[in-house]
Amino acid sequence: MYRSNPSIPGGMPGDRHPAGWGTNPVRPTPATVGARRAAVNRARGFTLLELIVALAVASILIGIAIPAFNGFVAQTNLTRAANTFAGAIAYARSESTRRGGVVSLQAQAGDSDDEWGAGYCVVVGTPGDCSAPLQSFDAADRAALDGIGALNDVSTLSFNARGLLTLGQAGTLELCSDDELENPGRLIDISLIGRVSISELTCTST
Repeated sequence: MYRSNPSIPGGMPGDRHPAGWGTNPVRPTPATVGARRAAVNRARGFTLLELIVALAVASILIGIAIPAFNGFVAQTNLTRAANTFAGAIAYARSESTRRGGVVSLQAQAGDSDDEWGAGYCVVVGTPGDCSAPLQSFDAADRAALDGIGALNDVSTLSFNARGLLTLGQAGTLELCSDDELENPGRLIDISLIGRVSISELTCTST
């Protein structure tokens, strides 16, 4: 008695699977082919042309970013220098009223085009130097602080017991970066009563 082959419906012992029996061939879709190609490309890495293009784009971006960053740093330095000078004047005024006598803001050694850029100090009286300062202030970072008009070549700003400037020394200072085309600079106005106002200035090369 013959038994049917259970692997083949209605088959007999010894019957064999016909070719392709029980298989369901799947043809690759375009998406499958694309995925395989992408995997192959990833495995191979970047080509020389792709690296050259990437380096060219990176160099262009760096060339744009560096000048912008340098300009940001220069403006930050100018803002800090202007605020520091205004703070030094406020400190000198407060000390003069507290002590009931003359207190001065004294420039360190500078030149006629940068009287205050080398640094300055607050001193009691008008000694003309910073040998015994109440407080010292560092030089402006890569910037010139130059008195103009009534403050041209003036290296001492003195305040009386009422906190007012003596000798009618009200005037203006220009604060410009060492790169004079780095704009805007700062204009520092000092009134007779010692109040300071800061505004923007277009620096020009000389």
